[in-house]
Amino acid sequence: MVASMALEARTTPQSTCPRCQSALVISYHEPECLSCGYADYAYTPPTERTERSVVAAGTRFILRYVGEFPTLTETLAHVRLRRIRNRVVYGVKCPFCGGDMDQSSLSGKRREVREERYKCPSGHRVSLLPKKDGSLGWK
Repeated sequence: MVASMALEARTTPQSTCPRCQSALVISYHEPECLSCGYADYAYTPPTERTERSVVAAGTRFILRYVGEFPTLTETLAHVRLRRIRNRVVYGVKCPFCGGDMDQSSLSGKRREVREERYKCPSGHRVSLLPKKDGSLGWK
């Protein structure tokens, strides 16, 4: 009868070498014996859950209207952070039709402080503006 050579994975390493009874040292991947060269390949190190970055976490903002029309004060814009190559940009949902908006230029108008304009395929335009308290609003 042939015994199975399959190794069972362990998450706690052995402390002594089964060949020469000296101490095992954890190297990059598995515990090894520095005296005889034995390596414990059945050991699998526990994986650590690292904190995801703010961008990867899908940070979302709900922005209030900060413009001059009182009928829009209850209309909210949903914004999230998106990574495009090496930049982080806002992904804006249209507050009127719910579609995705693309960033557009300010068409030569005197740019307000850090204003960013977005346009949806339906033709709606939204500008993201920083408020005096440091938060964002839209108009």
